[in-house]
Amino acid sequence: MSTGQGRTPTMEELADARRSARRAAGLGAPPGVCPYDPRKADEQALAAVWVGTYADALPDETAAAGQEEA
Repeated sequence: MSTGQGRTPTMEELADARRSARRAAGLGAPPGVCPYDPRKADEQALAAVWVGTYADALPDETAAAGQEEA
């Protein structure tokens, strides 16, 4: 019987998701490029990790603005 829960991602899959998200953020790609589909049970955890890492990796615009003024 299925509970609707996806499988637990491996450490390698999590590392790949983080690496992909940091690269996308560094290149200025929009968040819509996430390669994981949160609607699929097996990809929900990877999508969450990707989005969180992407948000953390975005350049801090307020810090950049402060450096320009200095």
